[in-house]
Amino acid sequence: MRQLFALANDFKEGDLTVGGTRDDRQRLDARRTLLSITAGDIRRTVLVPDGVSDALDRGRDRSVDGELDPLSIARIKSTLLSPDGAAWARRHTHALASEVIAAVAKVMTNDELSLVARSLSNPLDPAGPKGPALQGRGVAIGSSSHFGSRIQPNSPGDDEHEILLSVLDGLAHGCGDVIIGLNPASDDVETIVRQEQLLEQIVVRLALPTRYCVLSDIVKQHTARASARVDVGFQSLAGTSRTLAGMVGLDVNGVLDLAGGFDGLYFETGQGSAVTNGTADDVDMVTLESRAYGVARLIRQEIGDARGRPPWMIVNDVAGFIGPEVFRTAEQLERACLEDVVMARLHGLTMGLDVCATFHMGIAPATLRSLTARLVERAAPAYLMAVAGNADPMLGYLTTSFREHPVLRRATGRRMASAMEQRLAALGIADTSHSTAREATVAGLYARYCEAGGDRRSSDVLANEARRRIADLRAHGFDLAGGSDETAMSRVDAIYANARAALLAPISADVLTNAVPRRLQVRTASEDRDDYLSHPATGERLSDQDVRRVASLYQGRRPAVQIVISDGLNALAVNEQLRLLLPSLRRRLAESGIATGDTDIVVRNGRVRAGYQIGGLVEAAVIVHLLGERPGTGLNALSAYVTYGRDSDGRSRWSSSLDHSATNAVCGIHPKGKTPERAAEEILQLVRRMLEQRRSGVGLGLGS
Repeated sequence: MRQLFALANDFKEGDLTVGGTRDDRQRLDARRTLLSITAGDIRRTVLVPDGVSDALDRGRDRSVDGELDPLSIARIKSTLLSPDGAAWARRHTHALASEVIAAVAKVMTNDELSLVARSLSNPLDPAGPKGPALQGRGVAIGSSSHFGSRIQPNSPGDDEHEILLSVLDGLAHGCGDVIIGLNPASDDVETIVRQEQLLEQIVVRLALPTRYCVLSDIVKQHTARASARVDVGFQSLAGTSRTLAGMVGLDVNGVLDLAGGFDGLYFETGQGSAVTNGTADDVDMVTLESRAYGVARLIRQEIGDARGRPPWMIVNDVAGFIGPEVFRTAEQLERACLEDVVMARLHGLTMGLDVCATFHMGIAPATLRSLTARLVERAAPAYLMAVAGNADPMLGYLTTSFREHPVLRRATGRRMASAMEQRLAALGIADTSHSTAREATVAGLYARYCEAGGDRRSSDVLANEARRRIADLRAHGFDLAGGSDETAMSRVDAIYANARAALLAPISADVLTNAVPRRLQVRTASEDRDDYLSHPATGERLSDQDVRRVASLYQGRRPAVQIVISDGLNALAVNEQLRLLLPSLRRRLAESGIATGDTDIVVRNGRVRAGYQIGGLVEAAVIVHLLGERPGTGLNALSAYVTYGRDSDGRSRWSSSLDHSATNAVCGIHPKGKTPERAAEEILQLVRRMLEQRRSGVGLGLGS
């Protein structure tokens, strides 16, 4: 069944590692076979014997198995495409097995997926758990007439003014009716608490009928609740227990236990995460994505049963966030988005999309904008991302800009949620689609925000302060509040060109000579840069020759800490930041008496897991791995992945398959983000805690 499911998929790069094929005839034959398989045949087949499978079986309504089991996939497909398809789907949304839903998506054409996607909707209860602020008649989130957005106000340095003004600019474009969702650059509990408090202030002071969320993992959010109100709990979901454990260190039941403490939930998914992490268990990406939606359905059902009402819950798919090893073309990305919307809606979920592309995928900004407009029409997602300019300034990827949303709403005739539409009108933002004065609008919102917080300066003074801050942010590369569409498009095209150059740049020999005088330079198994970008696994292990060189580096006493430096996806970040970071870090480690290897290992075409392999070869307790972050943020920022490689008894656990949940990341290292001095101190404190507590990653967070 696993092989049949993989072969039946519409071709995408990511399925090649789990039995998929480029051969059109093989795929056609597999789909013909799959059409004849019954729902009962599929649901009785356990594709992965793990906690996710157990949970999916537990959370499904089995009372109609007698009706569903005899139905072939062909019969279910034809029913969904019939005039009665939407009504049939509503009746069986809690009963269809996730793998059956995946099978149906596999055998549909893009046009058929579009027809089903547009026929189904799962609106949220307009009353919701937040009371009058979200109540009202009219367009509800997720309804057939709704097209909404999540404002994503990310900041490379977690700067509160960057976040605030980005939110206000989004509001000026009519965005944010579904949620304001912020990705923290520093994923520590203290930062999460500060950002939760900031978002709460924005929502409360401007009386916004929306929700807010800091997109950390649910373990850290649970901890943050002791110090701040956490409005919506967040977690990335996956289709296997091993992938979930790699994300958050928990299986389904652990996520469910923590999710029950929040009255709103936001789940993120995306085809390919298990494949790239080596945790797919030979199951294809479409099926794993459907299983992730099954996990969300289970959590909503079990929390709803316990409370007597389902929680406020949204899901979104970040298709395109990983890279060319998953989706190489815009056509593959479009197919994934259509599949995912259909599968989520058949699970009864309120589903949004992040139609996005990493810079190393090679999908140009104009191509992505065209694809986004097409998917808004064909897939009818409940909402899309909305950022200040097409390039996210912190995560380094392309997605939907604030500017596009008014145009997309006009083109589809769909509207934002009525409660937000009414509130924006009261704030003087009744028609954002033709605004020529967004800077004035943002400045006015800034003045309102400050006044609601007790600032006694005049509105004019506050508005002028906002204009000065906006001008400063523009000078630093932010696309905020005004300017022509042509200027904005030229800006993102330039970012795209610079990012593509950064992807191919080498680490400078001069930088290595000055910053890393004692070094061992090695290569991974990647044949060249294109092989590295297209086949990530080759960048996760050293070449055979260099394995021997690293293993013989230390003949006597082994270091407690080994520093590793890799180009990652942006060697320019290494070239710009290493001279500022590495001496400061080494000085702090030495002053703290922590034995650090005197030779740094420099890896060409290296990824995070190459550091895990090096940890085992040199037998270090801790690896500090410095890598160039994804380009495209406008800043060439460095990241540090700090990992403890021994168990509580001191035995090595280093392995190329070590879960990434065992690692702590210090991201956004740049003079205009997290300064190298600050990052060096943060890395030192992480190393100290790891050596004291003998753990790292999620385990270290639980002990903090």
